Amino acid sequence: MTKPLPALGLVIGVVATYIALGASSYATPRLIRRLQTFRDNLGDSLPWLVLLVVIAVVLGLLMTAPAIGAGVTTGSGLLLTAVGVATMLLPMRQSFDLMKLFEFPGAPRFGASYFLFDGSMILLGIPLLLVGIRRWTQESKQARLPKPPGLQDTYPTQQWGGYPGQQPYQPPQHPGQQQPPR
Repeated sequence: MTKPLPALGLVIGVVATYIALGASSYATPRLIRRLQTFRDNLGDSLPWLVLLVVIAVVLGLLMTAPAIGAGVTTGSGLLLTAVGVATMLLPMRQSFDLMKLFEFPGAPRFGASYFLFDGSMILLGIPLLLVGIRRWTQESKQARLPKPPGLQDTYPTQQWGGYPGQQPYQPPQHPGQQQPPR
């Protein structure tokens, strides 16, 4: 079992989600333009769709990493929730100023994505935050458990299934009956 590093994952999660929000803010207006102009041609919007898929895959892989996944999930949920709630509660002028934090320098000015203003960040952020916190607590409890002497970091492969330490079912032996070979 890998030693959990949730604090490192938290930092990676916040940074990766910040980059993902910036990139998605850049890509989604270009995808929505296709819908607004009723074009069937995917030529202009396909690269932006691929960018969004790549962002989702990278974040997903970071969240499933054994050592940092709990922190990445918590950090991602924390950033999404905080920015989503701030966007909804701040006056409009300050909300627009907040969204400028997610624009890349030198990028053409298209405005922020609808995703940043419609409450979707809260809808996605709170479940990620809750799942991340639960996973973080579970992994920290598991890391604090003392290991029995002689037990390696990983459990041996079991052929009969079950949980570590479980023995396969053996029917009761009657006196005079031979033990079957293993």
